[in-house]
Amino acid sequence: MAPAHAAIQFLALSGWRSGEALKLRWTEIDVAARTALLPGTKTGRSMRPLSNAACDVLRKLPHVSDLVFPSSRGSGPMPKLGRFWGRIATLAGLPSNVTPHTLRHSFASVGADLGYSDLTIAALLGHRTRTVTSRYARTADPVLLAAADAIANRVREAIGT
Repeated sequence: MAPAHAAIQFLALSGWRSGEALKLRWTEIDVAARTALLPGTKTGRSMRPLSNAACDVLRKLPHVSDLVFPSSRGSGPMPKLGRFWGRIATLAGLPSNVTPHTLRHSFASVGADLGYSDLTIAALLGHRTRTVTSRYARTADPVLLAAADAIANRVREAIGT
């Protein structure tokens, strides 16, 4: 699977910001624990639970760089998903107003439709509304992992992967 296609799948199954995914390094991921420890996000340091579906995407990727989603040209991160997004969105028949950030909103909406609380969804998305204790946590709460799985599985059904 091409890195851009994998990145878009990962975004749909995780609810992450595209910049977070494109800067993601293999050393920040613990697939066995289903977590990612991001050192610098929009809201600071963030530990994110990962759904099994998101981990499946990661497991299929080759380790050709320290970056999870490397650029196809050069050694840095993929510059943006825009160019790839246009092609993928067209092939999928998506309306022109659907963007990679729409995947984040959709992930949150599916979580709300499944009955998860705003705090649970915020924790999955890496919003600032987490407790001070969660800043120091190294493992994901089982409830958050279950929520991540349920939301990602519903998204996976909807997109047919």
